[in-house]
Amino acid sequence: MIGFIPALALAFCAGLLVKTVDWIDDERKGKNVLKWPLAILYGIILGYLISQSSFSTIFLGALFAQVFARKIDTHTHVVGFALAMLSIFVLGFPGFDAALFVFFTLLAFIDEMEFVGKLKPLSDYRPFLPVGSALLILFGRFDYFLGIILFDIGYALASLLQTRVFKAK
Repeated sequence: MIGFIPALALAFCAGLLVKTVDWIDDERKGKNVLKWPLAILYGIILGYLISQSSFSTIFLGALFAQVFARKIDTHTHVVGFALAMLSIFVLGFPGFDAALFVFFTLLAFIDEMEFVGKLKPLSDYRPFLPVGSALLILFGRFDYFLGIILFDIGYALASLLQTRVFKAK
């Protein structure tokens, strides 16, 4: 099992990498070959977190929600997903809590839904998984919340850098 602080740092890095690959594929029309090593790296990091961290179930649920929501929609994300799964099989499957897995998968799936009108901010901010994980703090499991929040901070930082520092082509 990986230490808690290194796991949080990896969660942050994974969020940063996932959003960067999204950006290259979506905004840059996939024209940067850097997307391939980044997808490979985020896949290995996610697989490692799922296999070795105390908050593995939230990432496993989120990963499966991406499949169900059909968000693994580019070749680079297929590579990232495949390497995450391969890493899990190589490094070992985590201790599994089926109820938490279903809980996190459903919340992550709802986060991927496209809301319209007054509910549109729910699509933009994806609050369901972080809020659901925060509820587990009541049961002494703050690690799920911190893990997903650090991932989201990395994701948001990559988004901020892309809009403020780099110009879309």
